[in-house]
This record gives sequence, structure tokens and C-alpha cells, in this order.
Amino acid sequence: MEKKAILNFYGEGIERASLENYIKENDLHDNVFLNGNQNKETVKLAYQRSHFVILPSKSEGWPKAVAEGMFYGCVPIATSVSCVPFMLDYGERGVLLEMDLEQDIQQLETILNNEMVFDNKRIQASEWSQKYTLNVFEEEIKKLLRE
Repeated sequence: MEKKAILNFYGEGIERASLENYIKENDLHDNVFLNGNQNKETVKLAYQRSHFVILPSKSEGWPKAVAEGMFYGCVPIATSVSCVPFMLDYGERGVLLEMDLEQDIQQLETILNNEMVFDNKRIQASEWSQKYTLNVFEEEIKKLLRE
């Protein structure tokens, strides 16, 4: 079943020209947008309006973009690097990409075709990320310094 989707990219990088060419060659200009670097408020609003946050990275230490998206109720879709499996509770709070097209499509179709599965992952992701705010980190650092 075909699904209509909009994909927004944020940030700048060396792949921009390649993405622009791909969008043009595949006539995706109505569905894929390269927004470049944006201020904090614009990115926050984008998270609030989105269903998913996607980070198919080969290396991330602490993927802030994933945690921020989760905070605002986005279901994370990310590769299994660094602490991402822990953040996504090994797939319970999001989708861990296998980088195998058929397996990844199957995982995404499960979420897209079942609103309960989507809502469950969205809620779990948001609740988990609420525990990792700057205020919580600051309080934990203060506790450590008092010891």
C-alpha cells in the first residue's frame, strides 16, 4: 500500500549537493525538503509537527537529535550505533534500522499500518526522554559534586 509522506532534512553537510540531485532526478521536490541549518525554535516546531525523527548514522556518540525528537513525541528511526539501542530500548521505543531494505520496510510498515503500535512507541519514547533533560543532568552533577 502506498503512503504519502513528507521528509524534511535539517542541517548542512557535504551530502547536500548529492541530495539536491537525487530530489531533482526522482521528482521529489513536492515531498522532500532541505531546510539547512535552522534556529532552535524552528527545529523544535518541526519536531512538534512530525511523526518520526530519522537518524541513519554510522557513528554517533549521544545522538542529541534522536533524544530531542523523542522528547517532542517523534518515534525514532535510527541505526544501531553507540547508545542508540539503549535509548530505543532495543526497538520498544522506536525502530532500530538493520540497514537491510526488506527488514527495515517490514518494521516501518508495522508502525504505519497499526496506530496502536505507533502510539505505544511514541509514548514510550517521549516518557523515556523526559528523564534526560538538562535540568535532570544539572541536578545529577550537583549531587556528584556534593559527594
